[in-house]
Amino acid sequence: MHIAAAFHKPIVSVWGNTVPEFGMTPYLPQNKKLSKIMEVKNLPCRPCSKIGYDRCPKGHFNCMSGIDNAAIVNAIKSFL
Repeated sequence: MHIAAAFHKPIVSVWGNTVPEFGMTPYLPQNKKLSKIMEVKNLPCRPCSKIGYDRCPKGHFNCMSGIDNAAIVNAIKSFL
């Protein structure tokens, strides 16, 4: 993600147990439209980590399984 940002390439980033507000989003000040963030907003257990866990502490992994796969595909297609 960060290397793509350095080369001004489109980015679709998928966020699970951490959140973009922690400051790890793609740095694209010249064109923020080159970045799409996919995440489950307003999940009460999220964020559960600053950098992410290998396993969900609650055992359900809703932060990832709740992301709409079609929305990810559409975001990618929008850059093609």
